[in-house]
Amino acid sequence: MGSLTVFCYFLFSYIKVCICLRIVGISVPTLKQRGESSTLTCDYDLEGGRLYSVKWYRDNEEFYRYMPRLRPPQHAHKLDGVKVDLEKSTARRVHLRELTLKSRGLYRCEVSEEAPSFHSAQAEAFMEVYYFPRETPRITGHERAYQLKEPLDVNCSSAKSFPAPDLQWLIDGQKITDRSWLIAFGAKPAPQGLLVSTLGLRAPTRQRMKLKCVATIGTHRRERTVVIEINSSSWNKSFSLLIMITLNIVCVKIS
Repeated sequence: MGSLTVFCYFLFSYIKVCICLRIVGISVPTLKQRGESSTLTCDYDLEGGRLYSVKWYRDNEEFYRYMPRLRPPQHAHKLDGVKVDLEKSTARRVHLRELTLKSRGLYRCEVSEEAPSFHSAQAEAFMEVYYFPRETPRITGHERAYQLKEPLDVNCSSAKSFPAPDLQWLIDGQKITDRSWLIAFGAKPAPQGLLVSTLGLRAPTRQRMKLKCVATIGTHRRERTVVIEINSSSWNKSFSLLIMITLNIVCVKIS
């Protein structure tokens, strides 16, 4: 009975140590633009314990640590795409400057207690870094002369971006959802790790059509609009020529 009491006491003590440290919350921006800065925060509750260290990782590689016993307490490790501003970094936040496309990844905060427990807790979140230039999408194939009811053969290509932008077509303000009219060419690689998206449109023509292509990354968008007009006079000429040919064939058959 005495052994059971001792065992329960140690079990209770172990559980008490385990719940002393907890991560209250981690804040990592989900989407940042290349060249911007970013502040990552890690909020934790020691619940009476003493802090031993706070470490930050990107994709399991450590790039920053804070240890209150050391002087200075902050230390940054070299990591491609990660530039730590030590003056703006503390035990609860780390400030990154001049983000690049290589800055994207899974960021993890790991907090450890002082002796005797050295218990640790961690939390993680993903940060995407994008590049979206000011250039609008490029539309090709609209310059040619179309006949009425002839299928369109136009393509829209985004500017070099990262990640690959989403593309959509609109005709006279109406979004095209009919997949039989759309041809997705996918994303193709471009220099500096960027990508170009291309989406084709194969819709039947009308007398006048306002085509708009929209490229989006997150809440950012770029768009381009072109207008296609079918020359009615040339269509009437073609139609009249067709009637004349038909009449001649009928006359020949009658004679």
